[in-house]
Amino acid sequence: MKHIKLLSKKKKKAYKASFFRDDWIAVWSRTHGSYEDTTKLGPMRFTDEPAPRYGALPISTLQVFSVKVEGIKRKRGLQWPLDVFGIVAVRDSVDFNRNVIFSRTRDNCQTLTKEDRNLALEGPTRAVLWMDHLNIEVKLTMKGATQSEDKDLSFLVVPFRCGDATYSLQICRYKTSKLSTLRLTLGHIVHSVEATMRVSDGSWPGGFRAQFAAFATGIRDKRKRIAGVDHNKILLLDSGSGKVPITGEGEIMLSRRVVSVETTGKLRVCVKASEVSKSIRTTE
Repeated sequence: MKHIKLLSKKKKKAYKASFFRDDWIAVWSRTHGSYEDTTKLGPMRFTDEPAPRYGALPISTLQVFSVKVEGIKRKRGLQWPLDVFGIVAVRDSVDFNRNVIFSRTRDNCQTLTKEDRNLALEGPTRAVLWMDHLNIEVKLTMKGATQSEDKDLSFLVVPFRCGDATYSLQICRYKTSKLSTLRLTLGHIVHSVEATMRVSDGSWPGGFRAQFAAFATGIRDKRKRIAGVDHNKILLLDSGSGKVPITGEGEIMLSRRVVSVETTGKLRVCVKASEVSKSIRTTE
């Protein structure tokens, strides 16, 4: 009598993530390079040059609002705070390579606390097109006292199929894998274009911290109880208690630069600035 070993849901997700990698290498490696390669297409492709006469038009895109470590397995000895490193990336059908959303090395971990469990996102580097299907790839590791004591926190691939959305809407997914549960807060932005932001005019006053955020508004279907995207904040830069990063030319270095906006919508940018130990000033 044969014994069949059944996999738990968590192991199935890790198995699917491993299978996704093997399948990608078999199908796409000859034409798109290494599995770890990032997308070769950048933003603002048609800012200085005219768009192609055929094939360039507003299309549905994916907006990534936040990736949060919603919960951890305390029974496995995990507790806050956690030092986390790894990668979160999106793959669309434009070039099938990684469009990096979050990336940290072991020597540059992000410390997550019980009060602040959101990953400090840095992407995408270009708009994520949602023409047919896309995949969100996650591989996060918790840093231990030594490298041998590191623990896999999350290892999964989340597939998304393109729906027939008429209005932009919010998507929220909870995904449990390995030792944690992730909350992905996303937006399906219809008839959208790519907005790329850069703060270069003027000079930032020394001794001030800052938070830059964006809100992309659009037409909402009020007849249905579907969450819109207007209220979702896209954090572009949060210097915390530290200095605002500025280049040698005086340009503010935003952590995230690319936002998708409906052609009929508006892009609002909010700036909060304050001196250390003083009140915050807000402007839009």
